[in-house]
Amino acid sequence: MSNSTSDTTPAAGETAQDLYDYIPSKIAAYTYLALFALSALAHFIMVFPLVPPSSSLSFLDAPVSFKARYHRDILTWALVEAGGYYCRAWSAANTHKILPFVISGLLILAAPPVLAATVYMTFGRIIRNLKAASSSLISPRWLTSLFVLGDVICLASQLAGSVLRASGDPQTNQTGSHIVLAGLILQVAMFSFFGILAIVFHVRYRRSGHDIGLGWRKYMVVLYVVSILFVVRNIARIVKFNQSGDGYIATHESMLYVFDGSFMLFVSVLLIFVHPGTLFREARRRKKLDGLGGSNELAPFAHD
Repeated sequence: MSNSTSDTTPAAGETAQDLYDYIPSKIAAYTYLALFALSALAHFIMVFPLVPPSSSLSFLDAPVSFKARYHRDILTWALVEAGGYYCRAWSAANTHKILPFVISGLLILAAPPVLAATVYMTFGRIIRNLKAASSSLISPRWLTSLFVLGDVICLASQLAGSVLRASGDPQTNQTGSHIVLAGLILQVAMFSFFGILAIVFHVRYRRSGHDIGLGWRKYMVVLYVVSILFVVRNIARIVKFNQSGDGYIATHESMLYVFDGSFMLFVSVLLIFVHPGTLFREARRRKKLDGLGGSNELAPFAHD
């Protein structure tokens, strides 16, 4: 935080010193707000082509059919990111005001773990839809539960630590930083382990001789890319928390937009063009055709 102070007594909810170590850009914040809002809209629109074919399904019923968690989380995550950058633009208008500064930090920090849960569940669903549990080191059911539980712990620690960091007490602030740091390190460890599991599954299934197609490889590649971006993003955050208050990452706003804004925006766009729901829709279609033909070669698929 900047050492510059105001000559007057701060108003309620404000500090005497600037809350940033640089002059935050409202234009950049509004730009990323618009981009994440547009990506959320795109994900919402993409839901409708993925609705399972059904003569009884009306347009009004379509959104109800997509309360599956992986769809809800993608939308929620993009909207939380957009909210974070809205609050950042609000904060940039008054760099002494505490509320928008804290909310912005909370939302931008907490949004990626929401997406992480989607990534974990998508991997589990890919395994189930390919009938390939034997190729996974961990049962798909336990895999999803294990990683989502870890993700909840990461999210809770980062939120709790961020709240403590907003305290005016230096000791409490330091404790909050340590808690956030622990959450970030745990998430790096989780994604590294997740990457190992995904690679092992990929190799085993490819060699199994039971490949039923569905274009699963491109979805695995997406999981690898997202995992790498998460790890790099968290490492940058870890470096930031380990640096002193005048460290390069902490004192350059561009680092936030590179490692948080741009990385996460790229993930959002990637999931628009390679949406995992397409694979699950094709799995349902094949199951239906298989059922009509009286063969169980591709069943059972996970219920969507």
